[in-house]
Amino acid sequence: MRLFSEAHSDSGLQNDTIVAPATADQPAGVAIVRLSGPGALAIGARIAARPIARLTHALLQFGGLHGPSGRLDQGYAVAFHAPRSFTGEDVVELHCHGSPAVVRGICDAAEAWGARPARAGEFTRRAWLAGKLDLLQAEALLDLVSARSEAGRKQALAHLDGRASDALAALRRPLIDAIADLEARLDFANEDDVDDLDRDHACDGLRRLADQMTTLAATARAGQLRVGGARIALYGAPNAGKSTLFNALVGADRALVHHQPGTTRDVVEAEGLLGDLRVTWVDTAGVRTAAGDVEAAGIARAHAAAAASDVVLWLVDGAVAHDPIDALIPPDGPMVLRFSTKADLLGDARRPSTTISAFRDADVQAVRQAVAAALATLDGCRADALVLTRGRQAAGLRLAAVATARGCEALRSGAPLELPVADLRDAIDAIDEVTGRIAPDDVLEAIFSRFCVGK
Repeated sequence: MRLFSEAHSDSGLQNDTIVAPATADQPAGVAIVRLSGPGALAIGARIAARPIARLTHALLQFGGLHGPSGRLDQGYAVAFHAPRSFTGEDVVELHCHGSPAVVRGICDAAEAWGARPARAGEFTRRAWLAGKLDLLQAEALLDLVSARSEAGRKQALAHLDGRASDALAALRRPLIDAIADLEARLDFANEDDVDDLDRDHACDGLRRLADQMTTLAATARAGQLRVGGARIALYGAPNAGKSTLFNALVGADRALVHHQPGTTRDVVEAEGLLGDLRVTWVDTAGVRTAAGDVEAAGIARAHAAAAASDVVLWLVDGAVAHDPIDALIPPDGPMVLRFSTKADLLGDARRPSTTISAFRDADVQAVRQAVAAALATLDGCRADALVLTRGRQAAGLRLAAVATARGCEALRSGAPLELPVADLRDAIDAIDEVTGRIAPDDVLEAIFSRFCVGK
């Protein structure tokens, strides 16, 4: 485990210069190669064929881009001098044509002149080491880079702007104040001018603080839905119309539709948008007593897909009097929306209000609206409310809440003041692990390894 202040002084990751493409590894109009570290300006100057002194901070300059064997391309070089850069180090970005061969040539040139390939997330990790952002903001940056919906973009920006960090700082500050007060009473216990501690009043304040932590931790489900999107599984017996509705919801013929039961043997997924939220529609095999090993494997995957979803669309053939899978989804599982299908095959007199047809646009839209309402219920937070986005964040805050409540009870019970002080220090440590003031190495690795190499 590394203290944040120690991380600042740890230059093990910053003694060398790193290089990596900052754009996707595929043909494009423009690509960017990024250098960071003590040799970035010197290497960038050699590639741009100009003196280091001419690499003015934040000035984009056009010219040839060169390697040891000659000219590679023409493009732009821009330098960001430490500490006024993303990583806090000297940084040079080389903007070239988006040819994989050109990008590889520039990276090879940088390596030939002293840089090494960057590891996944190393630029962002150096930014964290330099104090440019905390771990909440680093995770938000990853969310923003990978955002595929408006909800995900807005949520990522809220954390990147520091809203979550500020909220945790506001929870941490009263803990510091409480510890300072209790320790002062310990240090000056024999002084006449030290007033009596109102333990009940102090405990009430800590209890309110613990409740605030618990409430914020409970928002993680909403944050995960906004950032990661939702999974919607279509589930039911064979020939219940799952694949037909799946294709209608997706807007394309992604799943094979056939009157023969058991056509779908595997899970089929397709992504889309529902309002400003990203959703993954999941078509599953029909659930029944399997006719063979292959179908049994598909049915097992159907059960697993339904259990792992946020919402289950439980489809029942409207012409069948009894649904053979009534008892297979537990009440504590995902939210279930049940629809009867094949309304187009029924007369109007036989069509209940819950019966739909995947061939009627109005019915498909009604299903989409029902799913959107279900997801809004699962979110449970206002669109502009502060929410957490990671299980790691929620778990840390719950630990802080437990430790704070424990400190409260120690105060109320009349225990020696050293005990609540220790509890409140545990609470602060839990918050500091969330923000990165205290940084376990395995947490750092888990976070930064999810970034692409050039970020």
